[in-house]
Amino acid sequence: MKVSEIMTSKNLVTIPSTSTVADALSRMRSTGIHQVPVLNGKRYSGMLSYREILRRRSIRSNSKVETFMIKTAKLTPNTDVKSAVKLLRDSGLAALPVVEAGHLAGILSRTDILKNLSRVVPSFEMRCFEVMSSDPVLIHEDEPLYKALEKFRSLDVSEMPVASSSGNYLGVLRVDQISQDRLLNTSERVTSGEVVGEAERTKINIGSLGLKHVMAEPDMSVERCASLLVENKIRAIPVVDSSNKVVGVIDSSDIIGVLDTGGSRDGILIQVSGLEPWDDDLYDILYHNASKLVAKLPMLAGMKGGHFDFHIAKYRSEGRTKFSVRTRLAGGSVSMAINDHDWNFGKCIDRIMGTYENRLSKRREK
Repeated sequence: MKVSEIMTSKNLVTIPSTSTVADALSRMRSTGIHQVPVLNGKRYSGMLSYREILRRRSIRSNSKVETFMIKTAKLTPNTDVKSAVKLLRDSGLAALPVVEAGHLAGILSRTDILKNLSRVVPSFEMRCFEVMSSDPVLIHEDEPLYKALEKFRSLDVSEMPVASSSGNYLGVLRVDQISQDRLLNTSERVTSGEVVGEAERTKINIGSLGLKHVMAEPDMSVERCASLLVENKIRAIPVVDSSNKVVGVIDSSDIIGVLDTGGSRDGILIQVSGLEPWDDDLYDILYHNASKLVAKLPMLAGMKGGHFDFHIAKYRSEGRTKFSVRTRLAGGSVSMAINDHDWNFGKCIDRIMGTYENRLSKRREK
């Protein structure tokens, strides 16, 4: 199967490279699209996403999108779909451009893959509990918006589950439901103290923002879960148990991550998000410890190929930095997620690696 058979090629939403970030956000909000191609004339230049905007924290509304777009890999209409899925998965992006003679011919997104899941990977039989990220972070309905926005930023996501004060599931909040002036720091709000102060005064109830009430169940098939993501035009869905508590979250990337694309998959791809370019010491600690575990995976789990994903969130409290680390290891018959947090990054990573090794050892003994 070729990319041209499942890509989106009609009514493409694009942004000129000369547009302002404020115009781009308005366009993305009106269309519900969180990652859009940037064009220089008619030629493809890069991608702009909510992720890149949120990461900056402070952007002037009249800044040009070409300053914040990212360069990406490119597909062609004749690219094999399984090769494209692998490239999409390895890129960590929600979509890749399909380019022909320098011009944008279409977009291949995670949604396009989910729509055609049975064609891409026939007989896909996994259940939600095997794929979901456990120990989910929730937004509570009585939280001020600035705290909700910090959670979106720290987790690098565009949708999050909302719960009541008693922990019952209420629905999904999308980042594009938060007003544009809160995503961009304006000249009237220079310091974080002023932003916090305004949020505390307004006390906007998150539960009143028109949450989408959609959910999956732990034993639901992943194929059905993919259909719910597509039908509801969302990228992540909470997994809710019989007591109406959120026990996990499945993102479209979780499903893409476990697809068997065939061919040789030797080697474990380690992907890290959430750290800044200057966090060299944290990168060193993470890669050193992860590499030691990866070397043991063939013996522990017969695992020679797959991916090991890390997302790190940093919180300032009491003058110190606390680290929250969310991880997923997937490949072959293994799909496992472990999360932890600590003031000491090294200790946190050590515990996570030790937990993986213990769980994989017990799994092998069964």
